Amino acid sequence: GNHLLSLINDILDMSHIESGKIHLDEKLCSLPEILHGLRNILQADIHAKQLELQIDTVDVVDEDIYCDKLRLNQVLLNLLSNAVKYTGAGGHVSMRITEKSGAPDGYGYYEFSIKDSGIGMSPEFVAHIFEPFTQENQDARTNYNGVGLGMSIVKKLVDQMKGSIEVESQAGQGSAVRITLPLRVNQAWS
Repeated sequence: GNHLLSLINDILDMSHIESGKIHLDEKLCSLPEILHGLRNILQADIHAKQLELQIDTVDVVDEDIYCDKLRLNQVLLNLLSNAVKYTGAGGHVSMRITEKSGAPDGYGYYEFSIKDSGIGMSPEFVAHIFEPFTQENQDARTNYNGVGLGMSIVKKLVDQMKGSIEVESQAGQGSAVRITLPLRVNQAWS
């Protein structure tokens, strides 16, 4: 039942994105609060698979940002869930958030780097990872309960947020996904 619900939600999201009906609702959010929420959502799966989860920040000066919290959570949760799903027992998953320099006034460039020690992917598959209904092999559907829409949705949402996404992977050696987003920061006026 949960798998079917997830599939229907992915198809509906893809349909809304394709038709241009997804509007980003940017509101003031706390980055630490978002990260804490993601950790809580993933905790049961992390514990069940005896994985090590590390989430940390580097050079993040502006923790209060304007974003569509629902969509940012959707992107990050999809990537972290994939990392957990495709990493075997005893492996590790990490997410590092870095605030990069060079953003226009009032904005920050936030880099979200998600890495895992999972099964990885061939470079040939990585070249097609953002195509809808794409999976490296048919066994993935049976073994991991996916249909190949998650990364397409992630790419379209990142594009809508005017960001970029890169994926690096080697079969048997894990994967790394890096998203960079320009996010408006909360500037306190005194």
